[in-house]
Amino acid sequence: MLEADLLPPIVHHFESLGFRAIAEVPVDGRRADLVAISDAGVVAVELKLFRWRQALRQAVAYQVWAADAYVALPFVPALRAVRHRHRFASEGVGLLAVLDGSVRTFIEAAPSPRLFPPLTDWVRRQLAPPAISLDAFRADSGERF
Repeated sequence: MLEADLLPPIVHHFESLGFRAIAEVPVDGRRADLVAISDAGVVAVELKLFRWRQALRQAVAYQVWAADAYVALPFVPALRAVRHRHRFASEGVGLLAVLDGSVRTFIEAAPSPRLFPPLTDWVRRQLAPPAISLDAFRADSGERF
């Protein structure tokens, strides 16, 4: 299994919750494995196969710009990590487990205590879908402005 194998189920999970999911997002000198955006908020997810401690540190760093941060692991390593739920809870980071293409939330993320809203706004602007040019509308389409 590769870290990239965790991505499709995590993307599907957040898209089913009404988020738009973007992989490999560079922010402030780091690269988040997944960022999920909706009108309600910005979520960052760090994917790892085994090293939950490293993933937890990375997720904490994302809390400066993400309202919610998660670590996503395959199911068995997530079972080991959830034994340390106090570490996740003290940092406000959630834990997701991936098994056979489905995602289960072991620990919900708490609202980030480190959030810097101007940086969140910058991330939103960077990930906003491109605007549709007026040139994209055909002149003979009947559309009038």
